[in-house]
Amino acid sequence: MTLSIFSRYMLKRFAKPFLFGLGLFAVLIFLGDMFDKMQYLMRSKASMWVVLQYLWLEVPYWAVRTIPMATLLATLVAITGFIQSGEWLAVQSCGFETKTFWKPLLWCALAVTALSFVAQETVLPACYHRSRQLWRDRIHPEWEWDLYYDIALLVGPNRFMSAKMFLPKDGVLSRPVLDDMDAQGVAYQLDAREARWDAALGRWVFLSGVERVFSSGQVRERPFVEKVSEVDVAPRNLIPRTTNPDEMSLRELRRYIQRMRRMGVPVTTLEVAAQGKLAYPFTNLVICALGIPVALRLRRSHKVATFCVALALSFLFLWVSELGRALGNSDWLPPVAAAWSANLVFAGLAGWLIKRWEA
Repeated sequence: MTLSIFSRYMLKRFAKPFLFGLGLFAVLIFLGDMFDKMQYLMRSKASMWVVLQYLWLEVPYWAVRTIPMATLLATLVAITGFIQSGEWLAVQSCGFETKTFWKPLLWCALAVTALSFVAQETVLPACYHRSRQLWRDRIHPEWEWDLYYDIALLVGPNRFMSAKMFLPKDGVLSRPVLDDMDAQGVAYQLDAREARWDAALGRWVFLSGVERVFSSGQVRERPFVEKVSEVDVAPRNLIPRTTNPDEMSLRELRRYIQRMRRMGVPVTTLEVAAQGKLAYPFTNLVICALGIPVALRLRRSHKVATFCVALALSFLFLWVSELGRALGNSDWLPPVAAAWSANLVFAGLAGWLIKRWEA
């Protein structure tokens, strides 16, 4: 019964600085990102409502990203406050071992790990995907200014189109080639000098080209001046966009990796991202375990010093994590090792520091 009361007490000591740190770190990073994009927001033709939607939808992303920092800060504040108040000596005089009072903190970190994973798989992908849509289509629309060279696009089931140049704003494709595929390979092809989007027809119109039909090993060609194709994908929807793993849940990312692998597209970066989605929530548990021996050594340090230590350790962890990811993306490390390297290194360091303290 005593331990249960003590665990609840330590939970309260953990919860307050955790919520404070989560809000503070998320707001600081969010504001930094917002000021970085301020010139685009101010010049945008989007309504204030769209901009506010975008800003609000960005909040969950930064909140999830700062959870480990908040966990570390909560651990440091809970333990140093416990020592500075004299409760440390009081519980020791009652026969409590050192590990008895920090175990509830690990349980708190484990609960945060579970909540972080749930948020990463539900709230974050939905909000981040919508915020990117608003940014690309309404606030900073790519189709108004971007120009693409040597592109290859999937424009329908078993239908591919390539072009030397694509200007979305004008709806123009230079040197387009449209291929319809079947089990034997290319079954039908349009090869033209140019293609233009006809808004009235809702189709791409190919100009000055050749129509080819492949059948039984033979090719039939027929030149044309103008040919209305069956491709009805509007220019804005043809813009080639890289898929951000943060816009997908782990299950969706796995399915996407399988699809890219079947198409022969390299998936190393995506594999690293998938492993990162598994490893990232456990960062909270690792960072809490590391914070315990660090806090015991800080003891009576000022809260400002505690805050600075939390920032320094968080950025060090982030640096090691990004280094591992970069090595994984460059094929220097397998995806599993790349994503889990920071957790393993800091977990080993935490275990070593705790053993040294107990010794």
